[in-house]
Formats: sequence, structure tokens, C-alpha cells
Amino acid sequence: HLSRISRILKTPGGHALLVGVGGSGRQSLTRLAAAMGDFTVFQPEISKSYSIQEWHDDLKKALLSAGKTGNPTVFLFSDSQIKEERFLEDIDSLLNSGEVPNLFAVDEKQEIIEAIRPIAQK
Repeated sequence: HLSRISRILKTPGGHALLVGVGGSGRQSLTRLAAAMGDFTVFQPEISKSYSIQEWHDDLKKALLSAGKTGNPTVFLFSDSQIKEERFLEDIDSLLNSGEVPNLFAVDEKQEIIEAIRPIAQK
């Protein structure tokens, strides 16, 4: 299982949905595979007062880390962290289209484009 997860992570744009009973090692194997591949693991800390705004802030941090700074990143999200259905809708949009609608303001998008442009031109 470790080699499968590692291979998925090394695939450009690779993502996986790991399904299994609690305590079967999904998170541990994912963290190990991420460490083997020198990936940064990002797992949002969900609390009782966690809101949609905090969720969007966490998504922004993860996306900026992966895209703008170029750090290979694993976004680790478990079923116990699903506080609102909107969380799943955002993840679905991210996996299907590559973006979360209305996550970044126009000026933030422009700043990201300017930061990425030199990398894209290479």
C-alpha cells in the first residue's frame, strides 16, 4: 500500500481517496509516503468553532504553498474533519476543475499570476 500511495503522490496532479476501517493506517502510510517524497503535509485543524472562512483560509494556505512557492504538498483530510457539506463541495471543485470558485479575490489572483509567470515562461 505504501508503494501505491507513493506512486500516486509522485504522479503530477496525483490524488487519491483512501477507504478503509478506522485504524488501518491510511493516514500513517500517507504521511510516510509524503516524507519519502519530500512533500509537505497540510492537514487543517478542525475545532468546534471552525467556520467556512477559516476553511477557505486553510485552502488558500495549502494552494499557495503548492502553487506559488512550488512546495510539493499533500492535503490530508479525513472523514472526521467534515464539519460542513461545503468542505466536500470545495474539494470536489478543486479536484474536478483545479480551483475553488471565489476563493481568491481579483487582486490576490493577479498577485499569484505575477509570481507564477516567470516559472511558467521557463
